[in-house]
Amino acid sequence: MTIAEKVPTMLNPFQQICTAAYGEGDFAHIESVDQAHDVGDPLFAFLMAELASSEGCDCREEALRRLEMAAADIRRVIDAFDQMIVI
Repeated sequence: MTIAEKVPTMLNPFQQICTAAYGEGDFAHIESVDQAHDVGDPLFAFLMAELASSEGCDCREEALRRLEMAAADIRRVIDAFDQMIVI
């Protein structure tokens, strides 16, 4: 294992905002991407991945665009459940 592989990937500002806001602050203690993936919350891990600099999230507008896309996908699933006919 190289030194670079041992150094945890620190969070960018967008990921830091996510850790503070998600789950009413339950994840505010997270300081690295590795820690974010280890908490066992798939939605949180997804958001952290979407907001990663390594994935091209390099400005506020891009962060908001990605979050809006995710929110729209979730809204479509909620709407599909709302339209289900309950027997």
